[in-house]
Amino acid sequence: MGESFLKRSLNRLITACAPALPGYRPPTLEQALPWVLPKVRPRFLYEAVHLRAGTPGPEFRPLAGILAVSLVLDLPDRELDVGAAELAAWNVDFDRLMQRARSNLLARGGEEGFQQEGPGRYRSTWRDNLDGSRMLLPGILQRLRLEGDPVVLLPDRDTLMVVGSEEPYALRLALEAALACLDEAPGSLNGCPLRLRHYQWEPFRPLREHPARPLLTQMERRRLMEEYASQKALLDLRHGAAGQAITVAPLRLALTPAGEPASFTVWSPAMGEAWLPQADQVRLDWELGGERGRAWVPWTRAQERLGPLLEPVGLFPERYRFKQPPQTRQLESLLIA
Repeated sequence: MGESFLKRSLNRLITACAPALPGYRPPTLEQALPWVLPKVRPRFLYEAVHLRAGTPGPEFRPLAGILAVSLVLDLPDRELDVGAAELAAWNVDFDRLMQRARSNLLARGGEEGFQQEGPGRYRSTWRDNLDGSRMLLPGILQRLRLEGDPVVLLPDRDTLMVVGSEEPYALRLALEAALACLDEAPGSLNGCPLRLRHYQWEPFRPLREHPARPLLTQMERRRLMEEYASQKALLDLRHGAAGQAITVAPLRLALTPAGEPASFTVWSPAMGEAWLPQADQVRLDWELGGERGRAWVPWTRAQERLGPLLEPVGLFPERYRFKQPPQTRQLESLLIA
């Protein structure tokens, strides 16, 4: 995510966590019900709130892995996120309140809020900061004229693009438009396409020969680069304040010998405790028997041969902790293809 966008979004989200405001008194459930709405944001934003503020932030549910949905009160003068304190005060659970939130959102308009831009390609027209949340209303998406399952792209909070899963040309045009949106406002959301199958959202991952596959890969790598970079900055600040000597490794891009982009991270046994992002390759700077060298190790091989030494930290996106250097035999096994 772009640093300025992340900073603004974090400030808004932390401020909107009403229980954290001194003297705040939540409305009653009856007062809140007409104003409650669902809000779709990047899942990483909630992770960033926790890393920066040290608090859990608003209640949310993961959505298709890379997004999350929370509840907000869309009041006339401000927007407030609904947290655990409100849910407890109202004696209502998240999922039940989400049903009312979706009903309120549907009351603001259905499929007539989409403009057809070409065969099998639609764009939302509400521009009310809730366009992306309409993906939670599958009924209106399925009434659009699409070939295959609905596929959505959310490049920013005022844009929801919808195409059919069996329309590769429409998907390519939508991806190009989404990338253009991200270039104009880096980090707004992420634009990665999601597919609705059996009323469940999942990342859209077509076959390798799909004509839009290069653009899909570009979009996904862009998301990971931005999220890992923002995560590293927040972790470095947190570890520095706590006096912890932990190396938070970066995620980088390079070209393979075949000329294709691939992600990689950097690791050396001399780093001490290191937290690695999941990458296509690990650039390993090694030393054995007085000899030094550099090798490129596929991530899958590192996971397979280092076993419990690669421990998930429990972050999003996930990082893996090296708390101790590998034994000589383990290091040697990494260098064997």
